[in-house]
Amino acid sequence: MKKPLVSILIASYNKEKYVSRCLKSCLDQSYKNIEIIFVDDESKDNSYKIAKKFKNVKVFKKKRKKFKSKFNTFFQIDSYLYAYKKSKGKIITLLDSDDFYKKNKVNTIVNHFLKNKNCTILFDKPIIYYSKRKFYLSNEFKNSKMRIVLWPKFPPTSCISLRKSFFQKIKNELKLKKFSLLTIDFRLAVISKIIYNNFKIINNHLTNYFQDKKGESSSNFKKFGKNWWSRRMQAHEYIDYLLKKNNLKYENLDYSITKLINLFL
Repeated sequence: MKKPLVSILIASYNKEKYVSRCLKSCLDQSYKNIEIIFVDDESKDNSYKIAKKFKNVKVFKKKRKKFKSKFNTFFQIDSYLYAYKKSKGKIITLLDSDDFYKKNKVNTIVNHFLKNKNCTILFDKPIIYYSKRKFYLSNEFKNSKMRIVLWPKFPPTSCISLRKSFFQKIKNELKLKKFSLLTIDFRLAVISKIIYNNFKIINNHLTNYFQDKKGESSSNFKKFGKNWWSRRMQAHEYIDYLLKKNNLKYENLDYSITKLINLFL
């Protein structure tokens, strides 16, 4: 059986310290039928120059869209969508440029898709990574048979792989500017779990998820802070929007509480 081409899509913005580590992990994959697409969103550091030094990596410098937002969330999604347009693979994997893959990541993902024809999107488990000496295997994410839950739990962006056909089908729901605070991993988790009921987490730790204390989520979305509540509000609105679009009703006590709290922020 001919192994399918896999497109590794990398979104990057001001991550020069980690770009080499990220790209090396892709080039070192045991599965070789891959294309690596690196998109730099007009970084102010040397990320683009570093990436250009790597052979067998398709590197693009994308003009940053004009969009009023003090956060990078929407711009990151835009970079992934840009990379997707350049891709040719039947299977897509996502990777933030400060994260990196284990050597058997792509091979494991491909084997699962080949054995499970009905699977359209797949989440592997993250290795919570601080340094070579400090990391641990996360087991907080589990599959659930419930279609609509109080709050979907899902692994981060770099743990997501999906068939290109599914990406094409739902890409318009990923780029909605109205929900500019919502990350691509949340959107994909909600779409796959609540709308398509095709949410699968495999019990393999394949992705090193770097804990950057200076990263946007850590510094600007601290739990129970103003931005955290604003993002949570958008998350509920996004779920409500998708359900209404599919003639489903969204009743959630947390949604009502979040609305109330946002009135006083």
